[in-house]
Parts: sequence; C-alpha cells; structure tokens
Amino acid sequence: MKKILLLIAVIFTTSIFGQTSIRVVDFDVKWGAEEEVARLFADFHNSERKSGLALLQKINYLKNVTHRAVFVGDPSNWGVKTEKTSAEWDAYRGKMRRLLNSAERSVIMTNLRWRKGNMEKNKVSKNWEMKIKDPVKFLKAYDKFIKAIDNILGDHITAVESIDLGGNGGTHRSWLNGTDINDLILLEREIQNTKAFQTFIEERGEVELINSYLRTRIHMFN
Repeated sequence: MKKILLLIAVIFTTSIFGQTSIRVVDFDVKWGAEEEVARLFADFHNSERKSGLALLQKINYLKNVTHRAVFVGDPSNWGVKTEKTSAEWDAYRGKMRRLLNSAERSVIMTNLRWRKGNMEKNKVSKNWEMKIKDPVKFLKAYDKFIKAIDNILGDHITAVESIDLGGNGGTHRSWLNGTDINDLILLEREIQNTKAFQTFIEERGEVELINSYLRTRIHMFN
C-alpha cells in the first residue's frame, strides 16, 4: 500500500486504480482548437490497454494549462495491447503540435487511496496539490475522516496520490469528484460543517496548500 489525501475515501479497493502509476501531460490548446484536439486524442488513444486508462481532461484555474492527458496503469503491464508504430506516433504528435501553444510532461504520481463511486455520472473534480510534512500522520487522520463522512460522500469518488516526479512543489495530490461545480461546492460545504472535518484538520499535521484547480473529463478509454 502507498499514500493519498484530503476530502476523500473510505473503502480502499484494489480496482484498476489501486497502487497504480499515473502519468500526466499538461498542454495549452490554441483558441478554437479544442474540438480538433479531442478528436485526435480519441482517434489515437481509443485502443484496448493492457491495464488502466487513458483520459483527456479540460483544466480550469491552473495557469497556462487548458487540457491534460492522463495515463493510468500498472507499471509492470503498461501501455496498449497493440503498440503504435514510430510513424503513427510521429504523425499524431505533428498534428497535435500545430494545435498547441505548449505541452510538457508535468507529473508522475502513485495512487495511495481510492474510494469507489459513479465515474460515469461524476465527470468533474476539484483537485488539491499539497505539501505534507508527515504523510503517515496525515493518512492515518485521513482514513478516519473518510470513514466518518462515508454517508455524505455517497457515489462521489475520492482519491489521494503521492507526487513522485514533477508537480508544482507539492508532495501529494487529492481530489473529489461530482456532477458539476455546483455539486462540488455544496458537497464541500456539507463536509466542512461536520465535526469529522474539524477533527481531521486538528489531527492531520502540517499541510501547505500549493494550488487547487478543476478538471472535467472529456474522454476515457481502457
């Protein structure tokens, strides 16, 4: 088992996300090119994978990032079942490059906690990147907290991930998903009004928030 964080999980599962590697590529899409980027991503990445998922997400409230490609899977069984050729990769990158202002591999993470929920229904997530002084202390408080608010979380998915490479100075990321921004705001308010949340703040140790932002899923392929 590994690490994970903030407003999130009670049932720890060994689903496709349990102890998996998460590779993220952030990019800034040119104005008006969003639909073409989504089409190219789908055409290229809609292939059966050995493990995990490939996702395209819309990003809001993160500087110089409009979209994100996320690849999730087992490091010992990574990638698609039918590999793309070098020529196919070159053609895909060339088409994508013309639609982007910038693109970079931004972070590699490991999933530490995962709470099952309705992934199809809840396509929007609020994300927190944090610097945690004592991960063991934090996760112990987190586990207790998530168990206490399980009835409030309902079918919302929560997760915590360790940042292994890259990022913006944080050590971990956590996220909570919902149907839209209003759903997330109301859910977060309800959680913050619980005694369990106040206890979590007191028991988690020192935590520095690096940033927070919103993700909206466009494509998901497995």
